[in-house]
Amino acid sequence: MSGVTGAEPSVAALVDEAAARAGPWPGAVPFLENLELLVDSARRTGALNATGHQVLHKAAVRHLRNLRQLQAYVDDHPDAARRPLEGPVVVTGMPRTGTTLLHNLLALDPAHRVLRFWEALHPLPPDAGGPSPDVLRAQAERWLDGFYRLVPEFQAIHRATATGPEECDALLQNSFASQHFDDMFDAEDYSAWLAGASLHDEYQHYALQLRVLSGPMATGTRWALKSPSHLGHLDALFAALPGATVVICHRHPREAVASYASLIHALRRTYSDAASPGAIGRQALSRTATAMRRAMTVREESSGAAVVDVAYQDLVRDPVGTVRSLYERLHRPLGVGMDDQVVAYATANPRHRHGPHRYELARFSLTDEEVDAAFGPYMERFGTIAGG
Repeated sequence: MSGVTGAEPSVAALVDEAAARAGPWPGAVPFLENLELLVDSARRTGALNATGHQVLHKAAVRHLRNLRQLQAYVDDHPDAARRPLEGPVVVTGMPRTGTTLLHNLLALDPAHRVLRFWEALHPLPPDAGGPSPDVLRAQAERWLDGFYRLVPEFQAIHRATATGPEECDALLQNSFASQHFDDMFDAEDYSAWLAGASLHDEYQHYALQLRVLSGPMATGTRWALKSPSHLGHLDALFAALPGATVVICHRHPREAVASYASLIHALRRTYSDAASPGAIGRQALSRTATAMRRAMTVREESSGAAVVDVAYQDLVRDPVGTVRSLYERLHRPLGVGMDDQVVAYATANPRHRHGPHRYELARFSLTDEEVDAAFGPYMERFGTIAGG
């Protein structure tokens, strides 16, 4: 059953609710078709429980609010939309391949500007006239506390802090084109659309948000960004950030797919009383394999694109050496004291610090042979670095 009771607000009502908080829409609502597909699909096939309906409602209104407030800010500050984005570094890869760890290490470098969690919830600069950064940080703390009470096992899977680096996929959520929604809800039509969409306009909007948030950055400072969701949309990413260098993290697909399925299951069973491990396993395998195929195609067709590869096993075993090697390949100097900072971070944040995250393919009705077949071409090319 879909779980729809008939009491859920229409998309038009969600749009009006956001307008009551952020001001009336001056014209057509951007990315409205994406929102309609997400809401309709999640309600139809997501088997949402009461919590799922509530979370979908709140998320839709929050991202509509962000969208409207960004519109207003750019109208009042048109120069912000023209700020340059000088050579950002964008970390991606299949989910559960060490992208978060690498991003946290890059965030230690003062030459990198990262998106903080509190900014991700409300991506507007301080001069926008909204709540102060201190208030936003406190709101983010409360948001995270509520989330981890709702999904306590997620602390062992992906622990975030209000002031720590956050995935820039949060900015794509504001155009309703995000793997995050795909993980939360079994929204079949939305998932099928997202897997094959070009997302050109959505990534242009993503870049606009980065420009608005950039503000007066010090000379030599660059964005260090991260999201596994970029993997299947590298063409749109490079079009939006033409000077970007993409860093792809690699891990054996058997491990990455099992871990990713476990992440999805932790979310889905919170928002639905009918989350099927077997269905989730098939979705995790299909999504990751599709995204990797698309990434490999872009790499083959865009020989001039700047892409650097990092092995998960190297990153976990030798974070200092891995970061040094990465900087060399980025042709950037490693800042004074970075080695010590990386060691300090790794010491303070050992693997399983917030509890063990256990997963296996069989739990999600998958076999080694199925995963190997789906990733055959990938392993032929990247098997050594992926740990094959």
